[in-house]
Amino acid sequence: MPKFIATQPLRNATLTFDLNGVITPDATDLYYIVSDQNKIGADKIDGSAITIPNITLNAGQLIIFDLGFNTMPSAGTYKFFITVDSTHTQEMVLDIAPN
Repeated sequence: MPKFIATQPLRNATLTFDLNGVITPDATDLYYIVSDQNKIGADKIDGSAITIPNITLNAGQLIIFDLGFNTMPSAGTYKFFITVDSTHTQEMVLDIAPN
């Protein structure tokens, strides 16, 4: 489950989590803020990107995505991108080792 940790407070921010074509989210997938469970919903999905508006997090708080996919991508290195308010983008790297 991908996790985003706020390094500074976010107030009414828009968070875009771009899975870069590696994983395609589904409208029934979930995200959690603190202990609140929310469906992602089709209106928040554009291809492999999830955009969630009105996010408020304190520094150190998490938003966790439960994407419900059952198959991990094949071995390799994959890049995901998180953008806050269309201006600050952070790259995340996922390395999957071969079995």
